[in-house]
Parts: sequence; structure tokens; C-alpha cells
Amino acid sequence: MHQDVKRIQIFDIAKGISIILMIISRFSFVSLYPYLSAFQDAVMVFKMPSFVFISGYLLSDRLRFRPFLESKIDGLLKPLLSFVLSLTILEIIFYVFTADVVTLRGAIGYPTNLLRSFYHGSFDVINVSFWFIGALFLGQLSLKGFLEIRRLKKPLNYIFLVVFFMGVILLDTLKIKFYWTEYIPSFFLYLSLGYGFKQLSTRYFNGTKFFYSNKTVVFPILFLAALFVYPKLNLSTSLDLSGLLFNYHYTLVLSLLGIFTLLFVCRFIEKVPVLSAALVYCSKASFFILAYHIFILQIFTHFFDMETYNPILHTSLVVLNLAMCCLIYKLVRQIKIIRVFFYPLKTLVLNYCEVKIVNSKYLKRFFPAEDTVMN
Repeated sequence: MHQDVKRIQIFDIAKGISIILMIISRFSFVSLYPYLSAFQDAVMVFKMPSFVFISGYLLSDRLRFRPFLESKIDGLLKPLLSFVLSLTILEIIFYVFTADVVTLRGAIGYPTNLLRSFYHGSFDVINVSFWFIGALFLGQLSLKGFLEIRRLKKPLNYIFLVVFFMGVILLDTLKIKFYWTEYIPSFFLYLSLGYGFKQLSTRYFNGTKFFYSNKTVVFPILFLAALFVYPKLNLSTSLDLSGLLFNYHYTLVLSLLGIFTLLFVCRFIEKVPVLSAALVYCSKASFFILAYHIFILQIFTHFFDMETYNPILHTSLVVLNLAMCCLIYKLVRQIKIIRVFFYPLKTLVLNYCEVKIVNSKYLKRFFPAEDTVMN
């Protein structure tokens, strides 16, 4: 049993790396360093897909759809709304302390933007990274819906599957930019591939032992070869899920090779205790990192020069940004009542007041029933 727990750690390490690669691209100084820019271009093809693929691999099919929906509202949607509200408050405070002239109109602009975000179905004006959490929520619901449809009796399941895939194809064609629906097709695909590979590896490749096989060295070889060959064939190596820059053939193959390459590298990182522990913690704090790194970067930009070549300073700021996000993750967890709205209930030991809150008339329906009792 200890061996299984240790092995599953490579997925957390990979998710931690994925999150770090995501936030580094937000720093404007990346363009000052040619090698860093080239590295970012190379990993762009798998840094976001890796997180989604692994989320699909780790997806539990223990719950039926209704409990699963409640679990995802509790674990994804609830924290997202809490991040949105907390960042709005932080932006107002930052404005009050840094603006040359503080006006009521300027302060009111932030809650006004919040209301507009709900109306327009996008929180990009608050944090451009929130699309990822929302897309992951919808993608996981789509995958769970697909799995539930498969359980139906024939021929009813075939009818609903046709309707389901017609809906996915329609969303992929129209790309409706309203509450992250434009990302459902690509996220559903990577989640399905992750989930499907788990079923395949469990049946044929000894489960997680596959990732420790020496044969997996073929993935980094093929990935590096593809990065070299694609441009020769006039094939683009660009993939950006956030910008909907994606296709279902050669970039998909390249990204999958990148995902397995990352997992191959993680088996060696796992052997370095300090580094692996840090990356696992970043994985646990991943949504806090996505939520607060831009605000912290905004503070850094106010005090430090981000446009002048200074590798020591810029590296320190990246590490400090991550550390502050992880510290927020740890500190908020200690704040009674407030923490209920930022963390999945199953990860908390609730006190009496917190149980009363989650069991209140208006909130109880949104939380998993088994998690709303005092632990």
C-alpha cells in the first residue's frame, strides 16, 4: 500500500509543475530572456493539457451524477466565487493605497466590474486565469455526463450519446464565449483521454507501474523529435487552450507526447524529497496560485522593475510569488468560517458553527450531504 501512495505522487508533482509553468508566462519579463521564451514556447503545448489530462486520470467514478455535481460545486465553483469576491475586495484596498487620487467612483468601479462579469459570463476583468477553473468544472461535468449516459440501457444510451456528441461538436463549431462553454470540447477531450488511459493502463499495463517502466523513455524521445520535425513539415507546434488555438490531430498528438514526457521526468523529481514536496504542495494550492498570482504580480510591478534584464531579481520574484500564494492557501485554512467557502468540505474538520452554516437552508442543497456533518 505504501508503494501505491508513493507512486501516485508523480501526478501531484506534474500538476504542480503545470501550474508553475502557467503562471511564469504571466510575468512580462519572460520576453527579456531568449532561452526562457524558447522554453515557454516548447512547454506551451503540454503545460495546460497536462493538468487536465491528469485530472481525468484521477477522476473517481464512485459517485453518481448528482453527488458528483455537488462535489464539483463544492471543490471548484464555490472556491472560484470566493476567489472572485476576495480579489474584488483586495483590488479596492490596493487602489486606495496606491492611487494618486482616491475617488468614490474609482472604488465603486471594482464591484461594478464584478457585476458586469456575472452578466457577461466571464471573470477575465478580475483575473484572466479564472477561465481554467470554470472550464475544468464544465469539462468534468461533461465527462461524468458521458459516463452516466453509457450506463443507460440500449438503445436509449445510443440515442443520448448521439445527442451528447452533437452538442459537443456544436459547441466546438460555434465557440460560444459565455461562462467557459467554448472550452468544453477541448477539456472534455483531455479529461476523457486521461480517464480512458487510466482504464486502459489498469487493465493492460499494471496501473501506475506503467509510468515507472523504462520503456516510457520513448515519450521524451518522440516529443523532442516531433518538436524538430513539425516545423520541417510546416506543422505548427503552437497550442493554447485559453486562446482556442488547438486541433484534434497533430497538435493533439504532440501535446500527448509532452504530457507523458512530463510524467517521465516526474518519476526522477520524485526522488528529490525537498523538490518533490514543494511541487506537491503547489499542486494542493494550485487554485490559490491561479487566483492570487496576478494580484501579487501587480503589487510587485508597483515596486520592482519588470522590464529590465535582472535574472536574480526576476527569479526571486517568481519564487516569492509562489511562496506567497502557498502561504495564503495555508493561512486561509486556519480561519474558521471563512475557510468553508474556499476549500472542499471533505478536506476540513468542521466545527459546530461551520456545520450550522453549511447546513443552512440556502447552502445545504449545494454541498455534498456526507461532508456537511461535524468530523
